[in-house]
Amino acid sequence: MTVQHQKTTAQPSAPHSLARLRVREAALRHQAAQLQARAEHLDRVGRAHARHLQRRIDAHEKIVLGALVKKAGLDIPHSEAHQPPNDDDSTPLRGGLAAQSTAYDRALILGALLWLESTLNQPENDVVSVPNRQRLRDDGLQALKKTKR
Repeated sequence: MTVQHQKTTAQPSAPHSLARLRVREAALRHQAAQLQARAEHLDRVGRAHARHLQRRIDAHEKIVLGALVKKAGLDIPHSEAHQPPNDDDSTPLRGGLAAQSTAYDRALILGALLWLESTLNQPENDVVSVPNRQRLRDDGLQALKKTKR
């Protein structure tokens, strides 16, 4: 015996299904707004983590650079004779790491680092000769002048 299924030609109640669709649309819009807010939050968190990581990398680079400078014996600040004259003697001593770093002989440090880089790029069996401080300082000054142009 064959069972025949009758197709119902009657439409479901249109106002009821339309209301359900509107409720579903509102729920989907709400969920989309939540997901958008979550994505924006994760983007902000990601940028904050990237900035934090960059600060840590910068700090580690400065520590390594400071250790190299100290190891090379170039961590002695300029004497007062090499300092530019200060017109206002009443100004208090500037504090902080940035202010202290300006007292160092940047040209000598840069020249020494450039020499170190060129030495590291030479073949292993080459003879390395350390130039005098004045030559290192001159090379550093030349490099500083190039960067200021």
